[in-house]
Amino acid sequence: MSTSTESQTAIVDLRGISFGYPQGGGLHEIDLRILKGELVGIEGPTGAGKTTLVQMLCGVLLPQSGHGQVVGVSLGNGKAVTLSELRRQLGLVFQEEHFLERETVLANAAAPLAIDGKPRREQKARAMKMLVEVGLARSARRRPSQLSGGEKARLQIARALIREPMLLIADEPFAHLDSASASEIASLIRRAHQRGTTVLVMTNRQDSWPYETRKLTLEGGRLRE
Repeated sequence: MSTSTESQTAIVDLRGISFGYPQGGGLHEIDLRILKGELVGIEGPTGAGKTTLVQMLCGVLLPQSGHGQVVGVSLGNGKAVTLSELRRQLGLVFQEEHFLERETVLANAAAPLAIDGKPRREQKARAMKMLVEVGLARSARRRPSQLSGGEKARLQIARALIREPMLLIADEPFAHLDSASASEIASLIRRAHQRGTTVLVMTNRQDSWPYETRKLTLEGGRLRE
């Protein structure tokens, strides 16, 4: 059996992807191939294009040139149904929190399943299981505003993994966390990877890289090894 990367399943496969903003900046001829089961880091300073790349991988932005696929979905399609299929296969951890502030921690963890129309009993059971895994079971009835920064980060991880996604994308998950909380989040991401989830982590240069895995550099919209 061939061991070349071309013969292995690519969860992300971008070829010559470019996207520019009218005011400048963006991505320039990005080539990125992430194989099933990999944990890959992309390091870069603020303004390097990391968030733009995340939005591209989620189908929020479409490439202006080049082509690519994520979890088997072409990024050049742009059809609502196709994008919905793509996002159901992704677990997303954003820099900014996007919680339902009037809902409980449990309801926030279950939100992706609610969107999918899963039965409420299944939503609750799976969400509680995820909260136990990330150490938030005792906070299930609280509101997100009542959580610490580290707890909010753990809630984001729980919500991102509840669908058992093919690809977990974490956009600077260690930012604004103290060292103990950052270590906890790193461990949760490592655990997801060990269970078979493919992982892409965007990280700032100021953050230490806690994994012995492949890390790329994005600067000025250009990606390099």
